[in-house]
Amino acid sequence: MNPDKVICSCYKVTKGDVARAVANGATSFKEVKKATKAGKACGKCKKKVKKLTKKLLKD
Repeated sequence: MNPDKVICSCYKVTKGDVARAVANGATSFKEVKKATKAGKACGKCKKKVKKLTKKLLKD
């Protein structure tokens, strides 16, 4: 996983930002969205962010 890859273009949220949110206690997409704003604007990234969040929570 490239932590610098932007996953939410509206708020410039990277994969690393999502990983940090999970490492800091986020346990769901809703909590990741609250911590990073990913998925709050246009919604195009929701599927990707949900998938990444699920993967990170498994690991």
